[in-house]
Amino acid sequence: MRSTLDLAKYLGLSEWTVSRAINGHPEVKQATRERVLAAMQELGFQPNPLARGLNGKSTGLIGICFGHPRSPLVVDKIASLDEFLHEKSYRGVLAISTQNPEAEKTILSDFRRMRVDGVILIQSYSQRDEIDRWLGGLPAVHVDPVEPEIGPSVYFDRKQAMHLLVDHLYTLGHRTFGALGFSASNPWRWNGLVSALEDHGLNPAKCLRSFVLPSPGIESYADGIQLAEIVLSSKKPPTALMAVNDLVGIGAARHLVDCKFQIPGDFSLTGFDDLDVGQYVVPSITSINQSPRISMRRAVEILLKTIANPSSREIATIDPILKIRKSTGRHGHR
Repeated sequence: MRSTLDLAKYLGLSEWTVSRAINGHPEVKQATRERVLAAMQELGFQPNPLARGLNGKSTGLIGICFGHPRSPLVVDKIASLDEFLHEKSYRGVLAISTQNPEAEKTILSDFRRMRVDGVILIQSYSQRDEIDRWLGGLPAVHVDPVEPEIGPSVYFDRKQAMHLLVDHLYTLGHRTFGALGFSASNPWRWNGLVSALEDHGLNPAKCLRSFVLPSPGIESYADGIQLAEIVLSSKKPPTALMAVNDLVGIGAARHLVDCKFQIPGDFSLTGFDDLDVGQYVVPSITSINQSPRISMRRAVEILLKTIANPSSREIATIDPILKIRKSTGRHGHR
């Protein structure tokens, strides 16, 4: 069996129905889709995506462009994407932009030449007009784009996440705060942090400090150690330290403990990714769960809707979940 038409004749269905079933089109009945997939498995049939694309048909390929391959959270997102795309009979084509707009431009142009059915961009740093031009009409969904209201999107509510962290730390008696590894140049986090402090009647100019490396690294354990060194060398270090992610938080906590400080007690410290490792280090890290599987499932759902209806502009917001563990405690309690 060499073609979708052959499979359609075998099943007594139209080629259009079989093609839509293979691509997970929402209007195809589940029973029909299961029948088609069962026949494909029985017959060992694999559609040729490139040939389909050259014929002007769906290729079953989805381009996935992401910026930072070293982040455990991004790896988790990509694994989830691959799983959910496979459920819908799509295949993901991965490309790394290293957060470089020129690289992103090349990647999106390559996706167009490959005739992918759609694109998922994870945390693009490019501007909307540039992305629209590079996509050339390709259906796309953005995950945490730097520019809001950029089109069909999935957003993680970082502002609310910072409010949850500040509320928790404020309740524990903390009144001085340090941002480890991020600053005002990262408005997604910073603006939420500032507004949360103001909601508690605090003056961010007096109670908030940012600690960043002269040459930003890859937000790793080693970065956390260096940032903790900077904190300890500062005058009157803040008692509540909020790391850009769990890896930085774990590295910072390790250095503070090695220097005979207690966590909590002398410092409370938070992460941001809720990585598994954060639950098992000592002390375990209070963090923000970003529900990456939920966000990736929503990204796939929205993309398929956009492929079916290019005028769709659906936007989904993912709410943060605060995970309280042993790294935060009442200020001064030893």
